[in-house]
Amino acid sequence: MAFTPCAFHGGKYAGGANTFFLRLVRGNEQRGGKLQLCANCASLALAYLALHTQKVSEGDTFLEHSVPMACMNCSGDLGDDPLAFYGNSYPRGKAEAQWWAQCCNACADAVTEDLFLNGASGRRS
Repeated sequence: MAFTPCAFHGGKYAGGANTFFLRLVRGNEQRGGKLQLCANCASLALAYLALHTQKVSEGDTFLEHSVPMACMNCSGDLGDDPLAFYGNSYPRGKAEAQWWAQCCNACADAVTEDLFLNGASGRRS
């Protein structure tokens, strides 16, 4: 059994944790931190990241990416002062990866809720 419950579903699980560091950042405002996930929830988190963000590296390989022109959540205009999303994933048995995107102000709370960023350790806002 893992030492800590899964940050997504809250229950205990067999096997080791899959670690994610996910943050929404704007200036000194930060939401998120370290999340320990079970294998099933880690798969959900990776699917979310693949759909809503850009993978910028995997293992030692840096991937081509562009500056996000739309919100990661609603695909709308980013507005004047968007939040940046940064993610590091360390799924068991797979290469680590880094992710990034931008989020409009109107969607910041939805992204925070979707990725359980308020429950992540290291949260500062």
